[in-house]
Amino acid sequence: MVNTNKQTQFDKITSFLKNSSSFALIKFEKTTHTSLESLRRQLKKNDAKLMVIKNTILQKAINILSSSKENAHLRDIQKQTRNLKENTGLLGFGKDWSLGMNTFFAFSKADKTVGFKIGVLDKQTYGEENLVRIAQLPSRGQLVGKMLSGMKSPSSHFVNALKFNMQKFVYILNAKAKQTN
Repeated sequence: MVNTNKQTQFDKITSFLKNSSSFALIKFEKTTHTSLESLRRQLKKNDAKLMVIKNTILQKAINILSSSKENAHLRDIQKQTRNLKENTGLLGFGKDWSLGMNTFFAFSKADKTVGFKIGVLDKQTYGEENLVRIAQLPSRGQLVGKMLSGMKSPSSHFVNALKFNMQKFVYILNAKAKQTN
């Protein structure tokens, strides 16, 4: 007989993975409950969600889903989740996954007991190292803001760019002159 709690969790994970093109599996060891709840609140502000899951239930859900053509992107995850050992959380992202990634990365810098395992962003699989690199990038909104501010005053940026090389040249000449004296 199947445990109803496990069946409910299996159904939640299966429906989440079916409908999500961006998620990450995270590890947490010896993390306090208050710390995880604090992380959940921060993630909720950025349209992200954290679920604590059992590794075996996750593996079964991925095995079932990866057999269909529409979830073919889960085949890479299936291979890498065969040997999950640590506690696992499923971090689901909203439309802008960069906000959730940045939030989790900032939290993981403060609390060393949590970290990335593996993730899927826009149906592309990434390992732990790549997820950390991606999480350090500015969010899409910040990049758009930087691009717009750069387009707002191109002439001043052009003048500063020209002036910078000239100033650098003058500093080098001054340093060379002081060395010869």
